[in-house]
Amino acid sequence: MGKTFLDNRGFSLLEVTIMVAILAIGTTVVLQTISFSARMAGVSADVCEAIFLAEDIIQDLEFKEKKSLIREESVSDRKEKFDYRYSIASTEPGMFKFNLDIHWQRLNRTAGLKLKGYLKNY
Repeated sequence: MGKTFLDNRGFSLLEVTIMVAILAIGTTVVLQTISFSARMAGVSADVCEAIFLAEDIIQDLEFKEKKSLIREESVSDRKEKFDYRYSIASTEPGMFKFNLDIHWQRLNRTAGLKLKGYLKNY
């Protein structure tokens, strides 16, 4: 006759220990993956915000360009958590070069975005 339900003795201590170890390792890997994903989402959000800020600044410069208000200048300011600085320098009559630097702090590190371009007084 075959084994009955009452003959089943359960798991040994070694089997339970191995199972707990495997679950602990798997849980650790999943939690680290989630933590990394959350950090990268934060970094991505910061970069997107910095790009939107850069677009605002460049649009303002382009507006000045259309109105022939471009002149040599250097501006430093802060918007929310972003420090930015741009400078405009004359390269030849009617042409200006701009440099835009945006910096912010993320996880005790400084991140940044640098852009360069040219504008023309009409």
